[in-house]
Amino acid sequence: MKPSPVFVSIAIRFLVAAGLAGQALTAAQPTDAVSSDDSGESSTATVRHTMTSDEAVAKAEAAAKEKPGDIAWTRLGDAFMQKGRETADVTYYGRAEAAYRKALASNPKSIGALVGMAWVDGGRHEFEHSVEWAKKALALDPNRPDAYGLLGDAAVEMGDYEGALDRYQKMLDLRPDISSYSRGGHLLFLTGDLRKATLLMTKAIDSGGPYAENTAWCRAQWALMQFSVGSYISASQILAEGLAATPNNYHLLAAMGKVKAALKDYDVAIGYYKKAEALVPQHEVVVALGDIYTLQGKNKEAAEQYALVDVIHKLNRANGVIGDMQMAQFFADHDRNLDEAVRMAEAEYAVRPNVYVADTLAWCYYKTGKIAEAKKMIGKALIQGTPEAMFRYHQGAILAKAGQRAQAKTALYQALSISSNFHPLAAMAAEQMIYELGTVSE
Repeated sequence: MKPSPVFVSIAIRFLVAAGLAGQALTAAQPTDAVSSDDSGESSTATVRHTMTSDEAVAKAEAAAKEKPGDIAWTRLGDAFMQKGRETADVTYYGRAEAAYRKALASNPKSIGALVGMAWVDGGRHEFEHSVEWAKKALALDPNRPDAYGLLGDAAVEMGDYEGALDRYQKMLDLRPDISSYSRGGHLLFLTGDLRKATLLMTKAIDSGGPYAENTAWCRAQWALMQFSVGSYISASQILAEGLAATPNNYHLLAAMGKVKAALKDYDVAIGYYKKAEALVPQHEVVVALGDIYTLQGKNKEAAEQYALVDVIHKLNRANGVIGDMQMAQFFADHDRNLDEAVRMAEAEYAVRPNVYVADTLAWCYYKTGKIAEAKKMIGKALIQGTPEAMFRYHQGAILAKAGQRAQAKTALYQALSISSNFHPLAAMAAEQMIYELGTVSE
């Protein structure tokens, strides 16, 4: 299902407000690379790459020690959050929270600290709490753009895409910059409008941010958008340009690994994934590397990678990060702990009914033989028209199991037409399934 006419009209207004209507394509996305101090202005508006996150932390620590107060503590929290973005080290959430709470102890009406707390809880996937903090900030300052951005982020995660668009529109009206452009681009991609998403992502990159990571993250997201529709060469070029500027950015390295795997250059893909894993051992990278090893018949190496998945999940849990969608997806993809996968995915969907969680739950139902439930849930995953080939592959497998062979073949062909090698193992499985379905009619 495509977005409603009202939704489309709002999206067009979004672009007009950004000064992008009628311009040529190009594009990308991040989330909060903003400073949340109480100056009322974000440092992302015009500044580009003024310092490293380590320099920002050192400067903020010195300032908080010399002259402690709500502004100094808030800036320290912001620096810790940026460091967490760059390293994916979730322990920085705790350090940031401690700084923001000191700011609030000094000044309970510190808007920047309230926004900072919303940022921390959003990072931990505690979106209900994030919303509460952001609303407290807006009660004090109804024109606080980053608070609207965090409300929009929570709405996206909770599947309220129209609500997210309203909040992102407000953020964009107040402050058109890398954070608002990239959020809008991501949302438009989720709701099936790649052209407009690309426009906003390009605008985000051109706007720049205070840290090199901000722009690199946007560029990685832009490349993944291109990947999602099978434009692998374009994605590779986007990433190569980004890596020339920031060669050790794990977002770019992981995305390049994914693109090279799609191009079936598996040894090169492994090289990029290993570099990304050495910097930041993230779930997606660990699993992707294991899947390539599986494809190559390197079962020992694959098992070593898969063993890291649970370790990463437990570390995230220990540091307050909630959410089991990735584990549920991993279990379903690799036929492990399937009953637990269903439990995890159902619990996740109860609080985060977005298209990705719906797809994961549909796949878990399929793997446990709950085909009627799987059909219903995959319909929810597809409702926004998100250009994800994996969704169509899952739909095809579910329909095939339901005996709807012709519709199953159509869905599988759609998956491969969207992105011909969307996943090293799943794309091969889709091709095999089409072959097994043969010539069918209903």
